[in-house]
Amino acid sequence: MNRAIRAAAAGLFTVVLAASSYGASAQPQPIRIGAILSYSGPSAPLGLPQINGLKMAESEINAHGGINGRPIHFEIVDDEAKADVASQLATQQIASGVSIILCGTRVDTSGAVARVTAQAGMLQMIMVPTQSIWNTKTGVVKTIFQSQASDQLSAQGLLAYGKRKFGVKKVAIIHDANFFGTNGAEIATDIAKTDGIAVLGNEAYAGDATDFTPQIQRLMATNPDAIVMWGATTTPALVVKQIRQLGFTKPILSSGGIDSEAFLKIAGPADANVYSVGALSKQHPGPEQKAFEDLYQATYKTPAVTFAAQTWDAATIVAAALRSANGKTDGKTLADILEKGAPIKGVMATYRFSPTDHNGMSLDSIKIIVPQGDIWTDAPT
Repeated sequence: MNRAIRAAAAGLFTVVLAASSYGASAQPQPIRIGAILSYSGPSAPLGLPQINGLKMAESEINAHGGINGRPIHFEIVDDEAKADVASQLATQQIASGVSIILCGTRVDTSGAVARVTAQAGMLQMIMVPTQSIWNTKTGVVKTIFQSQASDQLSAQGLLAYGKRKFGVKKVAIIHDANFFGTNGAEIATDIAKTDGIAVLGNEAYAGDATDFTPQIQRLMATNPDAIVMWGATTTPALVVKQIRQLGFTKPILSSGGIDSEAFLKIAGPADANVYSVGALSKQHPGPEQKAFEDLYQATYKTPAVTFAAQTWDAATIVAAALRSANGKTDGKTLADILEKGAPIKGVMATYRFSPTDHNGMSLDSIKIIVPQGDIWTDAPT
Protein backbone atom coordinates (compact mmCIF):
# COMPACT_ATOMS: atom_id res chain seq x y z
CA MET A 1 0.00 0.00 0.00
CA ASN A 2 2.73 2.39 0.95
CA ARG A 3 4.57 1.47 -2.24
CA ALA A 4 1.47 2.30 -4.32
CA ILE A 5 0.99 5.62 -2.57
CA ARG A 6 4.62 6.49 -3.12
CA ALA A 7 4.34 5.61 -6.80
CA ALA A 8 1.20 7.70 -7.21
CA ALA A 9 2.83 10.62 -5.40
CA ALA A 10 5.88 10.36 -7.62
CA GLY A 11 3.66 10.39 -10.69
CA LEU A 12 1.76 13.41 -9.47
CA PHE A 13 5.03 15.23 -8.75
CA THR A 14 6.20 14.48 -12.28
CA VAL A 15 2.97 15.88 -13.76
CA VAL A 16 3.13 19.01 -11.56
CA LEU A 17 6.80 19.54 -12.43
CA ALA A 18 6.08 19.18 -16.12
CA ALA A 19 3.16 21.60 -15.90
CA SER A 20 5.17 24.14 -13.99
CA SER A 21 8.02 23.82 -16.48
CA TYR A 22 5.60 24.38 -19.34
CA GLY A 23 4.20 27.44 -17.59
CA ALA A 24 7.69 28.80 -17.05
CA SER A 25 8.63 28.33 -20.70
CA ALA A 26 5.40 30.03 -21.74
CA GLN A 27 6.43 33.16 -19.81
CA PRO A 28 9.68 34.43 -21.38
CA GLN A 29 12.15 36.06 -19.06
CA PRO A 30 12.49 39.83 -19.47
CA ILE A 31 15.47 41.44 -21.14
CA ARG A 32 17.12 43.23 -18.23
CA ILE A 33 18.65 46.63 -18.90
CA GLY A 34 20.50 48.65 -16.29
CA ALA A 35 19.70 52.35 -15.86
CA ILE A 36 22.03 54.42 -13.68
CA LEU A 37 20.51 57.85 -13.09
CA SER A 38 20.78 60.68 -10.57
CA TYR A 39 17.53 61.00 -8.67
CA SER A 40 19.03 62.31 -5.47
CA GLY A 41 21.68 64.98 -5.01
CA PRO A 42 22.07 68.17 -7.05
CA SER A 43 21.01 66.58 -10.36
CA ALA A 44 17.70 65.20 -9.10
CA PRO A 45 15.64 67.85 -11.01
CA LEU A 46 17.03 66.28 -14.20
CA GLY A 47 17.13 62.65 -13.14
CA LEU A 48 13.53 62.43 -11.95
CA PRO A 49 11.97 63.23 -15.35
CA GLN A 50 14.49 60.83 -16.89
CA ILE A 51 13.07 58.09 -14.69
CA ASN A 52 9.53 59.06 -15.69
CA GLY A 53 10.40 58.82 -19.37
CA LEU A 54 12.07 55.45 -18.92
CA LYS A 55 9.23 53.89 -16.93
CA MET A 56 6.75 55.12 -19.49
CA ALA A 57 8.87 53.68 -22.32
CA GLU A 58 9.03 50.29 -20.60
CA SER A 59 5.24 50.18 -20.26
CA GLU A 60 4.68 51.16 -23.89
CA ILE A 61 7.26 48.75 -25.32
CA ASN A 62 5.81 45.85 -23.33
CA ALA A 63 2.23 46.82 -24.17
CA HIS A 64 3.14 46.44 -27.85
CA GLY A 65 4.74 43.00 -27.64
CA GLY A 66 8.06 43.80 -26.03
CA ILE A 67 11.14 42.64 -27.92
CA ASN A 68 9.93 39.92 -30.28
CA GLY A 69 7.63 38.65 -27.55
CA ARG A 70 10.00 39.12 -24.63
CA PRO A 71 9.26 41.87 -22.11
CA ILE A 72 11.85 44.49 -21.35
CA HIS A 73 12.72 45.72 -17.86
CA PHE A 74 14.84 48.71 -16.84
CA GLU A 75 16.55 48.20 -13.49
CA ILE A 76 16.86 51.79 -12.28
CA VAL A 77 19.41 52.68 -9.59
CA ASP A 78 20.50 56.00 -8.08
CA ASP A 79 24.11 57.11 -8.43
CA GLU A 80 23.51 60.07 -6.07
CA ALA A 81 25.13 62.32 -8.72
CA LYS A 82 28.52 60.79 -7.86
CA ALA A 83 30.86 59.35 -10.48
CA ASP A 84 32.44 56.80 -8.16
CA VAL A 85 29.04 55.50 -7.10
CA ALA A 86 27.96 55.27 -10.76
CA SER A 87 31.06 53.24 -11.62
CA GLN A 88 30.43 50.82 -8.76
CA LEU A 89 26.79 50.41 -9.76
CA ALA A 90 27.80 49.65 -13.35
CA THR A 91 30.15 46.90 -12.17
CA GLN A 92 27.38 45.46 -9.99
CA GLN A 93 24.78 45.59 -12.76
CA ILE A 94 27.08 43.89 -15.26
CA ALA A 95 27.81 41.15 -12.70
CA SER A 96 24.07 40.71 -12.15
CA GLY A 97 23.54 39.94 -15.84
CA VAL A 98 22.02 43.06 -17.42
CA SER A 99 22.36 43.20 -21.20
CA ILE A 100 22.73 46.98 -21.71
CA ILE A 101 23.29 50.02 -19.50
CA LEU A 102 21.72 53.47 -19.83
CA CYS A 103 23.69 56.20 -18.04
CA GLY A 104 23.29 58.89 -17.20
CA THR A 105 22.07 62.21 -15.92
CA ARG A 106 25.48 63.87 -15.60
CA VAL A 107 28.62 63.98 -17.72
CA ASP A 108 30.91 62.75 -14.96
CA THR A 109 28.71 59.76 -14.08
CA SER A 110 28.20 58.90 -17.77
CA GLY A 111 31.94 59.00 -18.39
CA ALA A 112 32.72 56.89 -15.33
CA VAL A 113 30.26 54.21 -16.43
CA ALA A 114 31.55 54.37 -20.02
CA ARG A 115 34.95 53.21 -18.85
CA VAL A 116 33.32 50.16 -17.26
CA THR A 117 30.98 49.27 -20.15
CA ALA A 118 33.68 49.77 -22.80
CA GLN A 119 35.97 47.33 -21.01
CA ALA A 120 33.10 44.83 -20.75
CA GLY A 121 32.10 45.29 -24.39
CA MET A 122 28.56 46.19 -23.34
CA LEU A 123 26.28 48.61 -25.16
CA GLN A 124 25.73 51.89 -23.29
CA MET A 125 23.38 54.72 -24.16
CA ILE A 126 24.37 58.11 -22.77
CA MET A 127 21.82 60.91 -22.34
CA VAL A 128 24.26 63.81 -21.99
CA PRO A 129 25.55 66.10 -24.75
CA THR A 130 29.28 65.40 -24.29
CA GLN A 131 30.40 63.77 -27.51
CA SER A 132 33.93 63.08 -26.26
CA ILE A 133 32.61 60.19 -24.14
CA TRP A 134 32.29 58.10 -27.31
CA ASN A 135 34.39 60.14 -29.76
CA THR A 136 37.66 59.94 -27.86
CA LYS A 137 41.18 61.01 -28.75
CA THR A 138 41.96 57.40 -29.62
CA GLY A 139 38.88 56.93 -31.79
CA VAL A 140 35.19 56.04 -31.61
CA VAL A 141 34.21 53.71 -28.77
CA LYS A 142 32.33 50.94 -30.55
CA THR A 143 29.67 50.29 -27.90
CA ILE A 144 28.72 53.78 -26.68
CA PHE A 145 25.88 55.72 -28.32
CA GLN A 146 24.16 59.02 -27.53
CA SER A 147 20.48 59.97 -27.47
CA GLN A 148 20.97 63.66 -26.69
CA ALA A 149 22.15 66.33 -29.14
CA SER A 150 25.86 66.98 -28.76
CA ASP A 151 27.32 70.18 -27.36
CA GLN A 152 28.59 70.88 -30.86
CA LEU A 153 25.08 70.87 -32.33
CA SER A 154 23.70 72.80 -29.36
CA ALA A 155 26.30 75.56 -29.65
CA GLN A 156 25.79 75.82 -33.41
CA GLY A 157 22.04 76.16 -33.07
CA LEU A 158 22.20 78.55 -30.12
CA LEU A 159 24.75 80.94 -31.62
CA ALA A 160 23.10 80.88 -35.03
CA TYR A 161 19.84 81.90 -33.35
CA GLY A 162 21.52 84.75 -31.45
CA LYS A 163 23.21 86.01 -34.59
CA ARG A 164 20.04 85.82 -36.70
CA LYS A 165 17.54 87.10 -34.14
CA PHE A 166 19.56 89.70 -32.24
CA GLY A 167 22.48 90.46 -34.53
CA VAL A 168 24.92 89.15 -31.94
CA LYS A 169 28.52 89.88 -32.93
CA LYS A 170 30.28 89.58 -29.57
CA VAL A 171 29.56 87.39 -26.55
CA ALA A 172 30.93 86.68 -23.10
CA ILE A 173 30.72 83.18 -21.61
CA ILE A 174 29.95 82.06 -18.07
CA HIS A 175 29.98 78.36 -17.25
CA ASP A 176 30.05 75.73 -14.56
CA ALA A 177 33.62 74.81 -13.62
CA ASN A 178 32.87 71.10 -14.01
CA PHE A 179 33.68 69.16 -17.17
CA PHE A 180 30.25 69.69 -18.71
CA GLY A 181 30.49 73.46 -18.35
CA THR A 182 34.16 73.80 -19.27
CA ASN A 183 33.92 71.52 -22.28
CA GLY A 184 30.75 73.24 -23.47
CA ALA A 185 32.35 76.67 -23.11
CA GLU A 186 35.35 75.57 -25.16
CA ILE A 187 33.10 74.21 -27.89
CA ALA A 188 30.96 77.37 -27.89
CA THR A 189 34.13 79.47 -28.15
CA ASP A 190 35.38 77.54 -31.17
CA ILE A 191 32.02 77.68 -32.94
CA ALA A 192 31.60 81.38 -32.19
CA LYS A 193 34.95 82.14 -33.80
CA THR A 194 34.02 80.03 -36.83
CA ASP A 195 30.77 82.01 -37.13
CA GLY A 196 32.54 85.36 -36.88
CA ILE A 197 31.37 86.08 -33.33
CA ALA A 198 33.97 87.53 -30.98
CA VAL A 199 34.34 85.98 -27.51
CA LEU A 200 35.23 88.80 -25.13
CA GLY A 201 35.45 86.95 -21.83
CA ASN A 202 35.19 83.52 -20.21
CA GLU A 203 34.37 83.02 -16.53
CA ALA A 204 33.76 79.85 -14.49
CA TYR A 205 31.74 79.32 -11.31
CA ALA A 206 31.65 76.47 -8.81
CA GLY A 207 28.57 74.30 -9.08
CA ASP A 208 27.65 74.91 -5.44
CA ALA A 209 28.35 78.66 -5.49
CA THR A 210 25.74 81.26 -4.59
CA ASP A 211 27.57 84.51 -5.41
CA PHE A 212 28.75 85.17 -8.95
CA THR A 213 29.17 88.94 -8.74
CA PRO A 214 32.90 89.16 -9.61
CA GLN A 215 32.57 86.96 -12.69
CA ILE A 216 29.47 88.76 -13.94
CA GLN A 217 30.99 92.22 -13.43
CA ARG A 218 34.09 91.25 -15.40
CA LEU A 219 31.95 89.96 -18.26
CA MET A 220 29.71 93.02 -18.26
CA ALA A 221 32.77 95.25 -18.46
CA THR A 222 33.52 93.79 -21.90
CA ASN A 223 30.12 95.05 -23.18
CA PRO A 224 28.94 91.88 -24.96
CA ASP A 225 25.83 91.68 -27.12
CA ALA A 226 24.80 88.56 -25.19
CA ILE A 227 26.02 86.29 -22.43
CA VAL A 228 26.38 82.61 -23.23
CA MET A 229 25.80 80.37 -20.21
CA TRP A 230 26.82 76.70 -20.04
CA GLY A 231 25.57 74.91 -16.93
CA ALA A 232 22.87 72.60 -15.63
CA THR A 233 20.45 71.97 -12.78
CA THR A 234 19.47 74.94 -10.58
CA THR A 235 22.70 76.93 -10.14
CA PRO A 236 22.28 78.69 -13.53
CA ALA A 237 19.00 80.13 -12.21
CA LEU A 238 20.96 81.90 -9.47
CA VAL A 239 23.46 83.12 -12.08
CA VAL A 240 20.62 84.56 -14.17
CA LYS A 241 19.08 86.32 -11.17
CA GLN A 242 22.38 88.01 -10.33
CA ILE A 243 23.04 88.95 -13.97
CA ARG A 244 19.73 90.81 -14.00
CA GLN A 245 20.28 92.32 -10.55
CA LEU A 246 23.59 93.76 -11.78
CA GLY A 247 21.80 95.47 -14.66
CA PHE A 248 22.53 93.31 -17.70
CA THR A 249 19.29 93.15 -19.72
CA LYS A 250 20.55 91.78 -23.04
CA PRO A 251 19.92 88.18 -24.12
CA ILE A 252 21.28 85.21 -22.18
CA LEU A 253 21.86 82.22 -24.46
CA SER A 254 22.02 78.97 -22.52
CA SER A 255 22.82 75.31 -22.95
CA GLY A 256 19.92 72.90 -22.57
CA GLY A 257 20.82 72.07 -18.98
CA ILE A 258 18.28 74.63 -17.72
CA ASP A 259 15.25 73.09 -19.47
CA SER A 260 13.42 72.20 -16.27
CA GLU A 261 10.62 73.46 -14.05
CA ALA A 262 13.12 73.88 -11.22
CA PHE A 263 15.04 76.53 -13.17
CA LEU A 264 11.88 78.53 -13.83
CA LYS A 265 10.79 78.43 -10.20
CA ILE A 266 14.13 79.72 -8.92
CA ALA A 267 14.83 82.29 -11.66
CA GLY A 268 11.34 83.80 -11.50
CA PRO A 269 10.92 87.08 -13.44
CA ALA A 270 14.69 87.20 -14.07
CA ASP A 271 14.23 84.57 -16.77
CA ALA A 272 12.96 87.19 -19.24
CA ASN A 273 15.14 87.34 -22.36
CA VAL A 274 16.70 83.94 -21.57
CA TYR A 275 16.96 81.50 -24.48
CA SER A 276 17.80 77.84 -24.05
CA VAL A 277 18.61 74.95 -26.30
CA GLY A 278 15.71 72.53 -26.29
CA ALA A 279 14.82 69.24 -27.91
CA LEU A 280 11.03 69.53 -27.97
CA SER A 281 9.05 71.94 -30.10
CA LYS A 282 6.45 73.38 -27.75
CA GLN A 283 4.07 74.66 -30.43
CA HIS A 284 4.74 72.56 -33.53
CA PRO A 285 5.44 69.02 -32.36
CA GLY A 286 5.78 66.19 -34.85
CA PRO A 287 3.58 63.10 -34.48
CA GLU A 288 6.06 61.15 -32.33
CA GLN A 289 6.59 64.10 -30.01
CA LYS A 290 2.87 64.85 -29.78
CA ALA A 291 2.05 61.27 -28.82
CA PHE A 292 4.86 61.27 -26.24
CA GLU A 293 3.81 64.59 -24.70
CA ASP A 294 0.15 63.58 -24.49
CA LEU A 295 1.05 60.29 -22.82
CA TYR A 296 3.46 62.01 -20.43
CA GLN A 297 0.88 64.62 -19.45
CA ALA A 298 -1.77 61.94 -18.91
CA THR A 299 0.61 59.76 -16.89
CA TYR A 300 2.36 62.34 -14.72
CA LYS A 301 0.03 65.37 -14.86
CA THR A 302 2.87 67.69 -15.83
CA PRO A 303 4.37 68.81 -19.17
CA ALA A 304 7.19 66.73 -20.63
CA VAL A 305 10.71 68.17 -20.66
CA THR A 306 13.84 67.26 -22.59
CA PHE A 307 15.20 65.00 -19.85
CA ALA A 308 12.18 62.70 -20.08
CA ALA A 309 12.54 62.57 -23.86
CA GLN A 310 16.23 61.62 -23.51
CA THR A 311 15.47 58.33 -21.79
CA TRP A 312 12.40 57.64 -23.93
CA ASP A 313 14.56 57.94 -27.05
CA ALA A 314 17.37 55.91 -25.48
CA ALA A 315 14.86 53.14 -24.77
CA THR A 316 13.49 53.42 -28.33
CA ILE A 317 17.00 53.07 -29.77
CA VAL A 318 17.98 50.00 -27.74
CA ALA A 319 14.60 48.38 -28.44
CA ALA A 320 15.13 48.85 -32.18
CA ALA A 321 18.58 47.28 -31.97
CA LEU A 322 17.35 44.35 -29.88
CA ARG A 323 14.49 43.60 -32.28
CA SER A 324 17.00 43.24 -35.12
CA ALA A 325 19.52 41.18 -33.12
CA ASN A 326 17.72 37.81 -33.28
CA GLY A 327 18.05 37.23 -29.57
CA LYS A 328 21.64 38.42 -29.24
CA THR A 329 22.41 41.10 -26.66
CA ASP A 330 26.19 41.47 -26.85
CA GLY A 331 27.56 44.95 -27.36
CA LYS A 332 29.26 44.30 -30.70
CA THR A 333 26.15 42.82 -32.33
CA LEU A 334 23.95 45.68 -31.14
CA ALA A 335 26.53 48.32 -32.12
CA ASP A 336 26.91 46.79 -35.60
CA ILE A 337 23.14 46.99 -36.05
CA LEU A 338 22.99 50.65 -34.99
CA GLU A 339 25.98 51.60 -37.15
CA LYS A 340 24.18 50.37 -40.28
CA GLY A 341 22.24 53.64 -40.08
CA ALA A 342 18.65 52.45 -40.39
CA PRO A 343 16.54 55.45 -39.29
CA ILE A 344 15.11 55.20 -35.79
CA LYS A 345 12.26 57.61 -35.11
CA GLY A 346 12.43 59.12 -31.67
CA VAL A 347 10.80 62.07 -29.97
CA MET A 348 13.79 64.41 -30.30
CA ALA A 349 15.07 63.29 -33.69
CA THR A 350 15.19 60.59 -36.30
CA TYR A 351 18.50 58.95 -35.43
CA ARG A 352 20.86 57.75 -38.15
CA PHE A 353 24.00 56.32 -36.61
CA SER A 354 27.15 55.33 -38.47
CA PRO A 355 30.56 53.88 -37.58
CA THR A 356 31.88 57.44 -37.13
CA ASP A 357 28.73 59.11 -35.76
CA HIS A 358 27.27 57.64 -32.57
CA ASN A 359 25.05 60.67 -32.01
CA GLY A 360 23.01 60.27 -35.17
CA MET A 361 21.34 63.68 -34.92
CA SER A 362 21.46 66.75 -37.17
CA LEU A 363 21.25 70.50 -36.64
CA ASP A 364 17.55 70.60 -37.49
CA SER A 365 16.85 68.67 -34.28
CA ILE A 366 17.93 71.70 -32.21
CA LYS A 367 15.09 73.85 -30.89
CA ILE A 368 15.38 77.19 -29.09
CA ILE A 369 12.95 77.69 -26.22
CA VAL A 370 12.07 80.53 -23.85
CA PRO A 371 10.31 80.77 -20.47
CA GLN A 372 6.66 81.76 -20.50
CA GLY A 373 5.40 81.99 -16.95
CA ASP A 374 5.96 78.59 -15.35
CA ILE A 375 6.50 76.68 -18.62
CA TRP A 376 8.90 76.64 -21.57
CA THR A 377 7.69 77.53 -25.05
CA ASP A 378 9.14 77.93 -28.54
CA ALA A 379 11.29 81.02 -29.01
CA PRO A 380 10.23 83.50 -31.69
CA THR A 381 11.82 82.63 -35.02
